[in-house]
Amino acid sequence: MVNKSTMVSDIWNEFYTRIKNQVITINISISPGSQTIQTYASSYSDVIFNSKSDLPILVVNSPRVPMEQFTFGKTQVNGTIEIEIYTTNSQAADKFLDAINNAIETYKGEFASVGLHNLELDDTDDDFVSQGDFNVHWRMCRWRFVYRFNRTRAY
Repeated sequence: MVNKSTMVSDIWNEFYTRIKNQVITINISISPGSQTIQTYASSYSDVIFNSKSDLPILVVNSPRVPMEQFTFGKTQVNGTIEIEIYTTNSQAADKFLDAINNAIETYKGEFASVGLHNLELDDTDDDFVSQGDFNVHWRMCRWRFVYRFNRTRAY
């Protein structure tokens, strides 16, 4: 359950746990035939990789949680969270992105049961860079959500 006192870490943990449980291995039509996540991380800068064997890396970034008054007694968070995947080929990157989005879409009810509502895919992005003698293909999806909590009132 998401609590207002631990909101950022609770929201991050809900997404991280769901994705880590659902997104593990994908099959691809080119060699080596499948890829399995090597590292799950909370930010890209936490991960150092020097070879192809260090990839794929899945990153669940900290959520952004801007707040606004919803009613006299409630605050609404219109938040977003970005999930990134780094792989060695574009087909794997696309398939992992599909798996990430499916893990969130399929379990919207589970997210709602802990207080995260109106989950919608907000945006995707992609890129690639050369890392020494291999390419790193990057995909990102941004999901938006709503979380409401009782305001702390002070007189």
